[in-house]
Amino acid sequence: MRRLPLLKICGLRPGDDLSFLRHPAVTHVGVVMVPASRRYVAPEDAGPLVRAAKRIRPDVTAVAVVSGGSCDEIGEAARRAGVDVVQLHGGEPQGIEDRLRKAGFQVWRAVAFDPGDDETSFLDTVRSHAAVADAVLFDAKPPSDAKPGVTGGHGRTFDWDRLTQMAVAFNFDWWVAGGITPENVRDLLRRVRPVGIDVSSGVEAGGRKDVGRIHQLIQAMEAWGHESLSIS
Repeated sequence: MRRLPLLKICGLRPGDDLSFLRHPAVTHVGVVMVPASRRYVAPEDAGPLVRAAKRIRPDVTAVAVVSGGSCDEIGEAARRAGVDVVQLHGGEPQGIEDRLRKAGFQVWRAVAFDPGDDETSFLDTVRSHAAVADAVLFDAKPPSDAKPGVTGGHGRTFDWDRLTQMAVAFNFDWWVAGGITPENVRDLLRRVRPVGIDVSSGVEAGGRKDVGRIHQLIQAMEAWGHESLSIS
């Protein structure tokens, strides 16, 4: 079977069933530390959640999703949460990537996939982010009524065909987020080959992470792997 992309289950909250971590396909988990988000987890609550995840899977990579704040605030929140990666969504001070990396964190930069008519300018912006981050995560543009600072978790997809066309110019690690579900993940992977995929609302039921939905997602990814192997 062709190697599957890395898989991040994002938006965990205290009380979620973490048994899905026993499946090796899940490589990353994310906690949202953006106060305006409905999935917000405070640093003091994120710490026990991350530790619980790592008790089940010591090798899982924990990611803190942040938006805005000073270098000191973000660094302290990430330290208290015990995460490995800080995922920046905008509004942070210049140079924060170096500060966080020196503090021992990997740094990802989330970018709304919205090239518009000026693809060259968009690519230049993405490359400038990639030059100072360990990975770029492409997400859908937030809806017009989204709360300020809440740039992800809206369950919206974006133009994957356009991404396919542009991805040939990428020379950095990149992820895809935004509206990925068990029902459409095979279609996504047929079009693009990201390093990893980031899933949140697509594996929820009643506003909570659903183990059954996560297993369905993994099964669909594995089906794509077998399918792509047979084609090649």
